[in-house]
Amino acid sequence: MSAPNPTRILLIGAGELGTALLPHLITPSTTLTLGVRSFATHIPLTRTHPSLALTSIDTTSPSAELVAEFSQYDVLVSATGFGQDPSAFFKLAREVLDAGRLRKERGEGRLWFFPWQWGVDYDVTGDGEGLMPLFGEQKRVRDLLRAKAEESNVKWTVVSTGIFMSFLFEKSWGIVDCAQGRITARALRDWSHKVTVTDVQDIGRVLARILSGDVDADNRVMYVAGDTVSYGELADILSQVTGKEVTRAAWSVRHLEEEVTKDPDDGLKKYRLVFARDGVWWDKERTVNSKLGLAMLDVETYARRLLESDH
Repeated sequence: MSAPNPTRILLIGAGELGTALLPHLITPSTTLTLGVRSFATHIPLTRTHPSLALTSIDTTSPSAELVAEFSQYDVLVSATGFGQDPSAFFKLAREVLDAGRLRKERGEGRLWFFPWQWGVDYDVTGDGEGLMPLFGEQKRVRDLLRAKAEESNVKWTVVSTGIFMSFLFEKSWGIVDCAQGRITARALRDWSHKVTVTDVQDIGRVLARILSGDVDADNRVMYVAGDTVSYGELADILSQVTGKEVTRAAWSVRHLEEEVTKDPDDGLKKYRLVFARDGVWWDKERTVNSKLGLAMLDVETYARRLLESDH
């Protein structure tokens, strides 16, 4: 009896998340193709991962071209990131549905789609009361998949991860500020408000388990959390890790609204206001990684690796 054909996976994007996903998607039972705009800058990845194939994909290309390409794969994972026009996410979802229909015409199985939803709960946030058209498009993608995937020979899985762990400590985000040897922690809304964060490597580990069928993920939102902490807990962690006094400054919703009003074109200020509202955190106990018993990188461990040697 011949061995089954390997699962053909297309991963679109090789940024922080896409690069982290790569080693978790290459297995004896899969063939992985990385879709990128430019081959030249990504050839080194094929040296690190000899079985990795590269293909040229520009998500702004005409849909007919992309539909034909997508239909050649069994799984499509989007790691394109937020650096594109918001309408691109809905365009990609429609193309995936068309690719699923094309596969059905050829008598092939369902196309499994993981859209770029590696973030917050867009069903709750919506478009952030008009602040974030990008988030609104993500909700539209979910609605489209719920309505049309089954009839289109597509199954989908949304993996909600909260923000990437690295972003929580990003200087521009402003929540953890270690300038000039002083440590400041800032809270969005208040000190009891929470945020869910996940390290990109852990996202790859969870994705691999989902693809292996270790959990029922068909046509549903799966919640992942490396950690969920209140801003008060984050400030305590910073103090414990560095052994220094931490200055605390809370940015109330009113303050954040005023900041957006003063500078309505500042995307980070809009993000902060949206993250001061609901839909940006969930309990670790309800996550797929908890169900699978996966140990994940938590905020304290990440902070120690990042800050302990410097303070």
